[in-house]
Amino acid sequence: MVTTWCLLGCLVVPAQSPDRQPASGRADGRLLGPRLSVSQELVYRGSYDEESAGDRVRFSRSYRLENRVFVLDTPPMGTDVALLTVLRPRDSRVGLPAGVSGEPTIASARLEIVRVDLQGRVRSDAIANCLAPLDGPPTLECGAFVEVPGSRALDSGWTVAEPGRSPLSWRSAGNDMVNGTSCVKLVGEQQSENWDKPRADHGAWRRTETVWIAHRLGVAYRVERIVERREPALRDPTHKYVVRYELESSLQYPGQLSEERRQEITRARSFVEAVTPLLPTPAQYGPQLDALLNRINFHMEHFAPTPYRDAIQQVKRQIEAAKRGETPPVARDESSEHPSVVTLGQQAPDFVASDMSSSGSTSQRLRNWLGKPVLLVFYSPASPTADEMLRFARDVHARFNGGVMVVGLSVSDDVRTVQRQRVQTGVDFPLLHGNGLRISYAVETTPKIVLVDATGIVRGSYVGWGRETASEVLADLRRWSQRSP
Repeated sequence: MVTTWCLLGCLVVPAQSPDRQPASGRADGRLLGPRLSVSQELVYRGSYDEESAGDRVRFSRSYRLENRVFVLDTPPMGTDVALLTVLRPRDSRVGLPAGVSGEPTIASARLEIVRVDLQGRVRSDAIANCLAPLDGPPTLECGAFVEVPGSRALDSGWTVAEPGRSPLSWRSAGNDMVNGTSCVKLVGEQQSENWDKPRADHGAWRRTETVWIAHRLGVAYRVERIVERREPALRDPTHKYVVRYELESSLQYPGQLSEERRQEITRARSFVEAVTPLLPTPAQYGPQLDALLNRINFHMEHFAPTPYRDAIQQVKRQIEAAKRGETPPVARDESSEHPSVVTLGQQAPDFVASDMSSSGSTSQRLRNWLGKPVLLVFYSPASPTADEMLRFARDVHARFNGGVMVVGLSVSDDVRTVQRQRVQTGVDFPLLHGNGLRISYAVETTPKIVLVDATGIVRGSYVGWGRETASEVLADLRRWSQRSP
């Protein structure tokens, strides 16, 4: 009965705005920036949809997204909040009680504690974790907060810096009503440097963020994010990621109900911090994983569940997977705009380049040739050594009888000259446009030959041409062709 009365009290007590007035941007005379109270919880629900459409593959997936923001404290210069993002497959069952067989499957549940300053800037120990992902679902969704200018009017627009990316440009699109709630509509745009200039060695992306900020709370009422990605050398998007969610409730929890949430959040974070260093090599930490699993089971048996129990369940699943010998994949940062540069002993930069050998508009991709060594020959058709280089490459291709893939990469766009040389030298391997690869393959002068082994690792780089060059290339080819899988 006491719990029932507390819950009813929670529902009728509105979230009060703190007395402090943040020095943040204005829209129509009203201040923007978070205005939240201790023990206030915002619950957002929506969806994530992904579509990929390449030449040979079509792929799509969808998740139901739930995002919770629980206010832990409101110090003078910001707000400390717990963020919980839960992703469930779109077709999973809903509405089942906890512990019942067949309850909704959780694809991901992530809990972090961050600070949001008076301008809406989200800060954490690992700031990159708070960035909107550009190549997949948001495992930690921070879009409820938008960084606004400290003093300038919103109408003039502003930019926000993001590590490893081009600036995110924001502008106000005026005031709007969303489900009876007064909001200011903000539109953010961001794209890679090469979005308008396609490159053969690096993909491109564009992000559009539309956020309706509720005047009363200073946080998002509705969020829509569209990210488009494009494969190298293409002009049309090949991947599209759409995130949409809306504020479902804003409640301030009293007494015991607030304390139960705080305890669950604290325990969940302690379990995450304890398991993180053990997961990369679980075989070395069997006793520690068993002890941590016992602690989690004790907590789940003796403490009342809250919505933040999902984060603890996620840790439990990770431990159980680790005990089976499964290790989590190493996360890759796909947000950087700058393509990698060829380095000995490192993965060769992938690329897609158009074929100059034929009259058709076909293209070739490096990763499609992996499984055997690949010899990349960068050359200039106008060079006096071009014919000799191509004949050498032709002989290599024949000598290894298909065991080595040879590719010519012209740094000139003169298709007629390339095709004429191909006939004169009897070349029977692809000749591609290589001018767009000069940065990622560090082609400052030609000729240049790059040897990539069967797994995609760069094993040799040779600049210039001479007898010693040919001997060195052949010796390395024999060495790495014997190691082909």
